[in-house]
Amino acid sequence: MRTEPWLAHPKASASASNDAALPLVRYAVGADSVVRFELPTPQGAVHGTLTNVSGELSLDLGDLSRSRGAVQAELGSLVVNGPQASDDAALLERARAALELTDAGSSLSRFELSSLEDLSPTQLESAPESDAGATFVRRARATAVGTLLLHGFRVTRRAPLEAEFGFTTDRRVPSTLVIRSRTPFVISLETHAIRALEPESPRKARPGATPRSREIRVSVELYARKVD
Repeated sequence: MRTEPWLAHPKASASASNDAALPLVRYAVGADSVVRFELPTPQGAVHGTLTNVSGELSLDLGDLSRSRGAVQAELGSLVVNGPQASDDAALLERARAALELTDAGSSLSRFELSSLEDLSPTQLESAPESDAGATFVRRARATAVGTLLLHGFRVTRRAPLEAEFGFTTDRRVPSTLVIRSRTPFVISLETHAIRALEPESPRKARPGATPRSREIRVSVELYARKVD
């Protein structure tokens, strides 16, 4: 068994191997990415989307648990759809007021990844050389753990995700990455001090009535490309 002093460099055979350690690979999140949410209400579900989404991810393909990154969404790109088409404009106005959005400035919601749990697999294998020239896809699943900044409040959140890695000419490093929610994750509107998002009830609430749910279910669909 070797003792100190340790080898300063790996053996030459390991350095030449296709399985040699890869540096962190950066991916830019951009076009076509979207964040969706659903808010159940007594009048019917309210749906919304955020389409101005960006970010950067740094992946360790040999140990995916070491991957880090951040994704942000411009709240000004919010679109809201109510139970009836006639609700849409009023709901959007209420949502913008609840988020304290103004035409003069922008506001961001940001998720910063701190760890990945329940990873499967834990490392990403290269694409087969026999398929060189054709797109090859590998998949992984994990629960992303990080902090969500929304409406001035930062809270820890867990999001079950699945990822698709697309290999093209480089069979060791995927050129594209698609991340989707396996199931929606829940955000408490009360925790982020967001109120008056849902449609107004045709009836006034009775004194002592049970407060309505103030939670939304959020899902993501992120498209990213390798940064050269």
